[in-house]
Amino acid sequence: MLLNLQMALKSLLQNRLQAMLTLCGMSIGVAMVVLVSGLGLGAQIQIEAQIESAGPTLITLTSGNFRPIGISSSGEQDSSGGEVSEGAVDGAELGYSTALQENAAVMEARARAQAPRKTVVRSPALPLRREELSLLQNNIEDVRIAAGTLSGNITLDAIVGKSTRIARVAGHQLGWPDIEGWKLVSGRFLSAREHANAAAAMLVSESTASRLWPQLSPLEQTMQLSGKTLKVIGVIADSDAESSSVVVPTIYVPLTFAQQALAKDSFDEIKVRTTSVAKTTAVATAMKEQLRILRALPDDTLDDFRIETQSVSALPSLGTDPRLARAVHSNVVEFEQAAWEEMALSLRQAGRTFTLLLSAAAAVSLLVGGIGVMNIMLVSVAARTREIGLRMAMGARVNDVMTQFMVEAVTLAALGGLIGLLLGYMGLLGAEYGFNWATAISPTMLVIAIIMAAATGMIFGYGPAKRAANLDPVVALKSE
Repeated sequence: MLLNLQMALKSLLQNRLQAMLTLCGMSIGVAMVVLVSGLGLGAQIQIEAQIESAGPTLITLTSGNFRPIGISSSGEQDSSGGEVSEGAVDGAELGYSTALQENAAVMEARARAQAPRKTVVRSPALPLRREELSLLQNNIEDVRIAAGTLSGNITLDAIVGKSTRIARVAGHQLGWPDIEGWKLVSGRFLSAREHANAAAAMLVSESTASRLWPQLSPLEQTMQLSGKTLKVIGVIADSDAESSSVVVPTIYVPLTFAQQALAKDSFDEIKVRTTSVAKTTAVATAMKEQLRILRALPDDTLDDFRIETQSVSALPSLGTDPRLARAVHSNVVEFEQAAWEEMALSLRQAGRTFTLLLSAAAAVSLLVGGIGVMNIMLVSVAARTREIGLRMAMGARVNDVMTQFMVEAVTLAALGGLIGLLLGYMGLLGAEYGFNWATAISPTMLVIAIIMAAATGMIFGYGPAKRAANLDPVVALKSE
């Protein structure tokens, strides 16, 4: 095999121009495969990220005594949660049909009839403690990340800006920026060490920075609070809620620092991100069951906490009829799966179709490269007919001749594949940094590209190799 490889390389060097043209065809084909695979994988990852950010994977846990929707004056309760009074909104005014209202009323009545009766209210409700957070982080399946927050207004030790003397201190844990989807404008987020050590460091939003330090860079600016000097280490993009309210500026500090400044050891709320949209309702249900056990709530006692998913919280703001909202909430699994999973499926299918179309173009390029390999091998067989006849006259077997030309074809294709890998990688870098396209490189993809190149050489080199092996030695020796 080593001898055949040496002979293959020698033959390629003797026919440099033909080999170079064939290498160009093969390398372009492999480069197209790598480029298409990288773009397709990058698009798929981007689609998944968009689905994750758009889907209702957020669950909010707060403490307190809430009167659920189904609690009537007789003490009956349904399982839908929230509070909207009967008849609060006339369905006809919202444009809903009578049939839809009747169906919603039937579904609501059925949910209320099937729900257990709870009449006792715990007062006061237990605050959210570290035990609840630990439960969510370690005991509930399909929880991707969970973190707590604590906030409150506090008087500053010195005036900041022109007249700011009160600030809202919002303490958060390490995973909070990920849960809320904060976007960093400049600087950096708080580090794990800063969170652990209650460091005097803070983040501010763009609107807060422009209000407190106009015409100045907010980074490294300071604020006196609780006898400490806080330094701005990062600026985040404004949220919708914050940009609409600038009465009291908000500063974001480590939760440990906020607990010291506000003299509180509990959380105002805990937020959870689930692993997928389809798991949100199951996680919320598991949270409710486990929290009732942790907080030792008897069967006849109402929840002293509230669990709210994005799907449920969105319904009232969409102008949904209260009865229909309650019915959907009671069957929220179907709601989430029907609305978000269908959307996710459509987006994934679009990504797969896009990748398939590009793959077809790459396959054509690889086919052209294979035809180039076959062409040069046929030319090589025709030019080396006397050499083939001489080898066979000296005792070379049919398999020896066939192996020689097969090795040449595979070597040529493999070299083209290596060059194609380099070209494809450079193309992906250009697409990512030049056009800001989403790309991704998988080691498996690179290995498959090389295997495809070698397989192409083997397939398209078989015909010329077979033709060379079947030559009659006598006729071959007489050829010019």
